[in-house]
Amino acid sequence: MENITLKADVRTALGKKNRALRRQGITPIHMYGLNEDSESLQADSSDLYTVLRAAGRTTPVTLQVTGGKDTVTIVREIARHAVSGEIQHVDFQRVDVQQEVEAPVPVVLTGQENAPGTAGGAGVVTQGTFEILVRAKPFDVPNEIVVDCSGLMDIDSSITSGELTLPNGVTLAGPEEDRIAWIQPPRVTEEEDIVAEGEQGEEGVEGVEGEEGDRADGEEE
Repeated sequence: MENITLKADVRTALGKKNRALRRQGITPIHMYGLNEDSESLQADSSDLYTVLRAAGRTTPVTLQVTGGKDTVTIVREIARHAVSGEIQHVDFQRVDVQQEVEAPVPVVLTGQENAPGTAGGAGVVTQGTFEILVRAKPFDVPNEIVVDCSGLMDIDSSITSGELTLPNGVTLAGPEEDRIAWIQPPRVTEEEDIVAEGEQGEEGVEGVEGEEGDRADGEEE
Protein backbone atom coordinates (compact mmCIF):
# COMPACT_ATOMS: atom_id res chain seq x y z
CA MET A 1 0.00 0.00 0.00
CA GLU A 2 1.16 3.52 -0.81
CA ASN A 3 2.91 5.35 2.03
CA ILE A 4 1.15 8.71 2.33
CA THR A 5 2.83 11.41 4.41
CA LEU A 6 1.83 14.88 5.58
CA LYS A 7 4.16 17.47 7.08
CA ALA A 8 2.75 19.31 10.09
CA ASP A 9 3.82 21.90 12.64
CA VAL A 10 2.82 22.43 16.26
CA ARG A 11 -0.08 24.89 16.38
CA THR A 12 -0.17 27.72 18.89
CA ALA A 13 -3.14 29.56 17.40
CA LEU A 14 -6.34 28.35 19.04
CA GLY A 15 -10.02 29.27 18.92
CA LYS A 16 -10.90 32.27 16.76
CA LYS A 17 -7.25 32.74 15.83
CA ASN A 18 -7.62 29.72 13.55
CA ARG A 19 -9.47 31.94 11.08
CA ALA A 20 -6.26 33.87 10.47
CA LEU A 21 -4.44 30.60 9.80
CA ARG A 22 -6.97 29.58 7.15
CA ARG A 23 -6.61 32.93 5.41
CA GLN A 24 -2.88 32.17 5.19
CA GLY A 25 -3.52 28.82 3.52
CA ILE A 26 -3.00 26.79 6.70
CA THR A 27 -5.55 24.34 8.12
CA PRO A 28 -5.78 23.38 11.81
CA ILE A 29 -5.50 19.64 12.46
CA HIS A 30 -5.62 17.51 15.58
CA MET A 31 -3.91 14.22 16.45
CA TYR A 32 -5.03 11.93 19.26
CA GLY A 33 -5.19 8.30 20.38
CA LEU A 34 -3.08 5.41 21.72
CA ASN A 35 -3.29 6.77 25.27
CA GLU A 36 -1.01 9.67 24.39
CA ASP A 37 -1.67 13.38 24.83
CA SER A 38 -3.61 14.99 22.01
CA GLU A 39 -1.67 17.44 19.85
CA SER A 40 -2.87 20.65 18.19
CA LEU A 41 -1.14 20.86 14.82
CA GLN A 42 -1.40 22.68 11.52
CA ALA A 43 -0.64 21.80 7.91
CA ASP A 44 -0.44 23.52 4.55
CA SER A 45 -3.99 23.49 3.18
CA SER A 46 -2.96 22.48 -0.34
CA ASP A 47 -0.85 19.58 0.94
CA LEU A 48 -3.66 18.51 3.26
CA TYR A 49 -6.25 18.43 0.47
CA THR A 50 -3.93 16.32 -1.67
CA VAL A 51 -3.42 13.85 1.18
CA LEU A 52 -7.14 13.61 1.92
CA ARG A 53 -7.95 12.87 -1.71
CA ALA A 54 -5.36 10.11 -1.79
CA ALA A 55 -6.05 8.57 1.61
CA GLY A 56 -9.76 9.01 2.11
CA ARG A 57 -10.78 7.42 5.40
CA THR A 58 -9.09 4.08 4.81
CA THR A 59 -5.43 4.59 3.92
CA PRO A 60 -2.99 5.40 6.77
CA VAL A 61 -1.34 8.81 6.78
CA THR A 62 2.06 9.33 8.40
CA LEU A 63 2.16 12.71 10.11
CA GLN A 64 5.69 14.14 10.10
CA VAL A 65 5.64 16.72 12.87
CA THR A 66 8.44 19.27 12.85
CA GLY A 67 10.67 18.68 15.86
CA GLY A 68 8.77 15.50 16.71
CA LYS A 69 8.39 11.92 15.54
CA ASP A 70 6.63 10.41 12.56
CA THR A 71 3.27 8.95 13.56
CA VAL A 72 0.97 6.62 11.60
CA THR A 73 -2.64 7.82 11.70
CA ILE A 74 -5.96 7.47 9.93
CA VAL A 75 -8.40 10.26 9.11
CA ARG A 76 -11.31 10.25 11.54
CA GLU A 77 -13.23 13.53 11.18
CA ILE A 78 -13.31 16.26 8.56
CA ALA A 79 -15.12 19.47 9.56
CA ARG A 80 -16.34 21.65 6.68
CA HIS A 81 -17.84 25.12 6.48
CA ALA A 82 -21.64 24.85 6.37
CA VAL A 83 -21.95 27.17 3.37
CA SER A 84 -18.72 27.04 1.35
CA GLY A 85 -17.84 23.44 2.08
CA GLU A 86 -14.25 24.49 2.76
CA ILE A 87 -12.33 22.22 5.13
CA GLN A 88 -12.09 23.86 8.56
CA HIS A 89 -10.42 21.18 10.65
CA VAL A 90 -9.28 17.54 10.43
CA ASP A 91 -8.86 14.96 13.18
CA PHE A 92 -6.24 12.23 12.81
CA GLN A 93 -6.22 9.18 15.09
CA ARG A 94 -2.95 7.49 15.98
CA VAL A 95 -2.90 3.77 15.16
CA ASP A 96 -0.68 0.83 16.00
CA VAL A 97 0.19 -0.79 12.69
CA GLN A 98 0.10 -4.21 14.38
CA GLN A 99 -3.35 -3.71 15.89
CA GLU A 100 -6.65 -3.94 14.02
CA VAL A 101 -8.78 -0.83 13.56
CA GLU A 102 -12.33 -0.29 12.36
CA ALA A 103 -12.77 1.82 9.25
CA PRO A 104 -15.61 2.61 6.80
CA VAL A 105 -14.82 1.42 3.26
CA PRO A 106 -16.67 2.54 0.09
CA VAL A 107 -18.66 -0.08 -1.83
CA VAL A 108 -18.48 -0.04 -5.65
CA LEU A 109 -20.85 -2.09 -7.81
CA THR A 110 -19.85 -3.84 -11.04
CA GLY A 111 -21.56 -6.18 -13.51
CA GLN A 112 -24.97 -4.53 -13.25
CA GLU A 113 -25.56 -4.80 -17.01
CA ASN A 114 -24.92 -8.57 -16.89
CA ALA A 115 -27.41 -9.35 -14.14
CA PRO A 116 -30.12 -11.70 -15.50
CA GLY A 117 -32.70 -9.85 -13.42
CA THR A 118 -32.29 -6.78 -15.65
CA ALA A 119 -32.85 -8.64 -18.97
CA GLY A 120 -35.46 -7.07 -21.23
CA GLY A 121 -35.92 -4.13 -18.90
CA ALA A 122 -37.44 -6.36 -16.20
CA GLY A 123 -35.61 -4.46 -13.48
CA VAL A 124 -32.61 -2.35 -12.53
CA VAL A 125 -29.81 -2.91 -10.04
CA THR A 126 -30.28 -0.65 -7.01
CA GLN A 127 -27.55 0.13 -4.47
CA GLY A 128 -28.66 0.51 -0.87
CA THR A 129 -25.38 0.61 1.05
CA PHE A 130 -22.49 2.76 -0.12
CA GLU A 131 -19.93 1.87 2.54
CA ILE A 132 -19.37 -0.90 5.07
CA LEU A 133 -17.47 -0.97 8.34
CA VAL A 134 -14.53 -3.39 8.34
CA ARG A 135 -11.86 -4.44 10.80
CA ALA A 136 -8.21 -4.91 9.76
CA LYS A 137 -4.68 -3.76 10.47
CA PRO A 138 -4.18 -0.18 9.22
CA PHE A 139 -2.18 -1.07 6.12
CA ASP A 140 -4.56 -3.94 5.25
CA VAL A 141 -7.71 -1.79 5.06
CA PRO A 142 -8.79 -1.76 1.38
CA ASN A 143 -9.50 1.48 -0.48
CA GLU A 144 -12.82 0.06 -1.70
CA ILE A 145 -14.87 -3.12 -1.86
CA VAL A 146 -15.95 -4.14 -5.38
CA VAL A 147 -19.24 -6.07 -5.48
CA ASP A 148 -20.13 -8.18 -8.55
CA CYS A 149 -23.86 -7.91 -9.31
CA SER A 150 -23.89 -10.25 -12.33
CA GLY A 151 -25.42 -13.02 -10.19
CA LEU A 152 -28.66 -11.16 -9.39
CA MET A 153 -31.24 -13.38 -11.08
CA ASP A 154 -34.62 -11.69 -10.43
CA ILE A 155 -36.42 -9.06 -8.35
CA ASP A 156 -36.20 -11.33 -5.31
CA SER A 157 -32.39 -11.44 -5.54
CA SER A 158 -30.18 -9.31 -3.29
CA ILE A 159 -26.64 -9.11 -1.91
CA THR A 160 -26.11 -8.41 1.78
CA SER A 161 -22.96 -7.23 3.52
CA GLY A 162 -22.59 -10.59 5.21
CA GLU A 163 -22.29 -12.29 1.81
CA LEU A 164 -19.36 -10.18 0.61
CA THR A 165 -15.98 -11.74 -0.06
CA LEU A 166 -13.44 -9.58 1.75
CA PRO A 167 -9.65 -9.52 1.25
CA ASN A 168 -7.39 -11.60 3.47
CA GLY A 169 -6.95 -10.04 6.89
CA VAL A 170 -10.18 -8.05 6.59
CA THR A 171 -13.41 -8.88 8.45
CA LEU A 172 -16.83 -7.24 8.54
CA ALA A 173 -17.37 -5.06 11.61
CA GLY A 174 -20.85 -3.78 10.74
CA PRO A 175 -24.26 -5.50 10.41
CA GLU A 176 -24.40 -8.58 8.19
CA GLU A 177 -27.99 -7.98 7.08
CA ASP A 178 -27.45 -4.61 5.38
CA ARG A 179 -28.56 -4.89 1.74
CA ILE A 180 -25.83 -3.82 -0.66
CA ALA A 181 -27.70 -4.27 -3.94
CA TRP A 182 -30.89 -5.81 -5.34
CA ILE A 183 -33.10 -5.88 -8.46
CA GLN A 184 -35.91 -3.34 -8.45
CA PRO A 185 -38.67 -2.92 -11.07
CA PRO A 186 -38.09 0.18 -13.23
CA ARG A 187 -39.97 3.14 -11.77
CA VAL A 188 -40.60 4.64 -15.20
CA THR A 189 -42.53 1.54 -16.27
CA GLU A 190 -44.69 1.66 -13.15
CA GLU A 191 -45.48 5.34 -13.70
CA GLU A 192 -46.38 4.72 -17.34
CA ASP A 193 -48.76 1.93 -16.31
CA ILE A 194 -50.49 4.26 -13.86
CA VAL A 195 -50.86 6.96 -16.52
CA ALA A 196 -52.21 4.45 -19.04
CA GLU A 197 -54.81 3.19 -16.57
CA GLY A 198 -55.84 6.75 -15.80
CA GLU A 199 -56.26 7.59 -19.49
CA GLN A 200 -58.42 4.51 -20.06
CA GLY A 201 -60.63 5.47 -17.13
CA GLU A 202 -61.08 8.99 -18.44
CA GLU A 203 -62.07 7.71 -21.90
CA GLY A 204 -64.67 5.45 -20.34
CA VAL A 205 -66.21 8.31 -18.37
CA GLU A 206 -66.34 10.54 -21.43
CA GLY A 207 -68.15 7.85 -23.38
CA VAL A 208 -70.83 7.45 -20.69
CA GLU A 209 -71.33 11.18 -20.42
CA GLY A 210 -71.79 11.42 -24.19
CA GLU A 211 -74.47 8.72 -24.22
CA GLU A 212 -76.34 10.34 -21.36
CA GLY A 213 -76.14 13.69 -23.16
CA ASP A 214 -77.64 12.20 -26.35
CA ARG A 215 -80.52 10.66 -24.40
CA ALA A 216 -81.18 13.93 -22.63
CA ASP A 217 -81.32 15.83 -25.92
CA GLY A 218 -83.78 13.28 -27.32
CA GLU A 219 -86.07 13.59 -24.31
CA GLU A 220 -86.16 17.37 -24.67
CA GLU A 221 -87.17 17.05 -28.33
